[in-house]
Amino acid sequence: MTYLILARDGTSRIVLKRDSEDAAEKKARELKEMGWFEVEVREDQAPGAMPAATGSGMQSLQ
Repeated sequence: MTYLILARDGTSRIVLKRDSEDAAEKKARELKEMGWFEVEVREDQAPGAMPAATGSGMQSLQ
């Protein structure tokens, strides 16, 4: 199962992917410590498909 980490800072939005829930939660904590906000972890519902929110200019990094 793939997990997505969504986050925002003052000017950007990112979507990161992790293969385990533990790795996703760890990265989410790291992002919060770095000052990112609206940090959220979700299960990727459709393998290979990006969430609808990424169509609005979100950048996907791995």
